[in-house]
Amino acid sequence: MKPKVVVFGAGATGRGHVGLLAWQSGADLVFVDKKSELVETLRKAGQYTVRLFGEMYEEVKVTGFRVFHSEERQAIAQEIQDSIAVLTAVFDQNLPDVAQTLALAVALCRQAGRVEPLNCIACENMMDSSSTLGAHVRSHLSDEDLDYCWPSWGFPDCMISRVVPQPEPDPLLILTENYNEWTARAEAFRGNKSSALAAMELVDNQTARLERKLFIHNGGHAICGYTGYFRGHRYIHEAVHDPVVVKYVAGALDELGEVVRVKHGFSPASIDAYKQDLVRRGSIPELKDEIRRVVRDPARKLSARERLVAPALLAEEFGLPREWIVKGIVAALKYHFLVNNPEAPILPPQQASSGLPAVLSQISGLGTTSTLTQEIVAAWESWDLT
Repeated sequence: MKPKVVVFGAGATGRGHVGLLAWQSGADLVFVDKKSELVETLRKAGQYTVRLFGEMYEEVKVTGFRVFHSEERQAIAQEIQDSIAVLTAVFDQNLPDVAQTLALAVALCRQAGRVEPLNCIACENMMDSSSTLGAHVRSHLSDEDLDYCWPSWGFPDCMISRVVPQPEPDPLLILTENYNEWTARAEAFRGNKSSALAAMELVDNQTARLERKLFIHNGGHAICGYTGYFRGHRYIHEAVHDPVVVKYVAGALDELGEVVRVKHGFSPASIDAYKQDLVRRGSIPELKDEIRRVVRDPARKLSARERLVAPALLAEEFGLPREWIVKGIVAALKYHFLVNNPEAPILPPQQASSGLPAVLSQISGLGTTSTLTQEIVAAWESWDLT
């Protein structure tokens, strides 16, 4: 019998990355999604197509899966009962809802006498993804179910890297890059890794791998998106050919790479290769990766543990340059004001000294008189994207 993998989230990442990789490794695939229309479309079609672009082109037709609506909790819990792993690709704000179904599955597995370990891996762009999911699950458990869950259910924190734009207008066609980086924390993984998870690497340096990806890839990608937006571009592959955007991104990547190298001890050569990978991956025109997708939710991306502010704070701590990271933070802040106040103008330079520190305190947790806040205010006042 094929190993079963249940994937919460049948969107771009669920079907175009982790679900696809599990299916390619021989998994019996079960999808769960909250969008009724998507669930019905996938059920009727019984298949979808993934086109992978990069150094090689590949087209894959995925078949043989089952799909449930997220409200079919009991049926999903029964599917989980004999699965080898649960994956999520739902965005962090939806993890509490997933946890309710997983709590039902814990009780079902205990009552059925299941002894095999089960790993729940939250494949989200966030720190402590799976351990956050685990905390949500345990909050729903009785003492008996909690005693059963703790030793046999693993919630290893995870990192994923693959650009998968939204599968629109055709929901049965997904365009993505032929690239994968997928790691999980080895010490939190329960049991032996199944062949269905062959594409996932168990690592002992999960924090280092996650921060390398979050700071260099996600940080560089975000700065490319925010500066590209203000330069009038629609797609990332257009922005990476704009010399002004390149100046901002290249400067930030040098600083971000040095932060990661100093903190985690990666070799300079490996950091340079990772940076070059990002540039190559962002240059694929077939993906049509919309800047609007990349720059969404700027307030979250400006939080103290995220891709821009966190490395800026580390650069300050280590005494490293951060001029271009700070410029990227300003670009994200200006987009933040546009998104949240579409009828109002961006804060003019003369208001930055008084208004911006309070904004940074609220969304980034920075002290209103901190060195980094002062640097951001100065960069705001001298903003010139030409």
